[in-house]
Amino acid sequence: MSDVDVIVLDIDGGAMLADCLAALRAQSHPPARIIVFDNGSNVPTTATGAEVIRSETNLGFTGGVNAAFTRVSAPYVALVNNDVVADRDWLATLVAAMDADAKLAAVQTIIRRDEATIDGAGIDISDGTFRQLGHGLPLGTPLPEAWGVSATAALYRVTALGANVFDERFFAYYEDVELCARLRESGWSLRVIPEAKATHRGSQSSSRVDAKYLRTRNRYRVARMHKGVGRISTLLWEDVKRGGSPRGILAGLLG
Repeated sequence: MSDVDVIVLDIDGGAMLADCLAALRAQSHPPARIIVFDNGSNVPTTATGAEVIRSETNLGFTGGVNAAFTRVSAPYVALVNNDVVADRDWLATLVAAMDADAKLAAVQTIIRRDEATIDGAGIDISDGTFRQLGHGLPLGTPLPEAWGVSATAALYRVTALGANVFDERFFAYYEDVELCARLRESGWSLRVIPEAKATHRGSQSSSRVDAKYLRTRNRYRVARMHKGVGRISTLLWEDVKRGGSPRGILAGLLG
């Protein structure tokens, strides 16, 4: 029996979800179960070869993952966005890394945007903000070590996560940064394997939520919750330059 359960959140993914699931079913290291959480799709999700859990309303990325996590029984759980297509040995690569290091709580590979470009190579907090390391750079570009892993497509050790994976107050965006901070503070390590093993087509469901507000609010929430993870002054200056949500800034600083 495999040692990995996979969680995929879906909102009206259609053919995109089908491609994601086909790649997961074709893994050289097959998962024990694929759990698809239908997070309030207009048309109820159907998924061949997967267990489908449906919510009539959108619980957010945090609530959807946490609800699906209650069904996990394997020692490792993979989180995969429905717009990700994993290479055949993606899961085998991650499991090998986790098996080799008992202190490792989470691991990801480099994720492509296309055949020539990096979408993300982990989370970078070195400048006081939160960024996808290497985003938009050519594949093969030398990169520094990442601080954390992105929940776009990653493998986690279940014993490191506790009862819930994410803080549901975040709803969506930067919840994976908060999780990384929490894991590090608990003594776990995180790793990005310097090989491209999955392709991310880009966020396909953000139009269903107020993404600008959530992105702005949650950055300040992370910085307030975890000392040394993000700098309020730097985040404020970035939001001034790029036009962050004033309501999100206020909510993040006060709530």
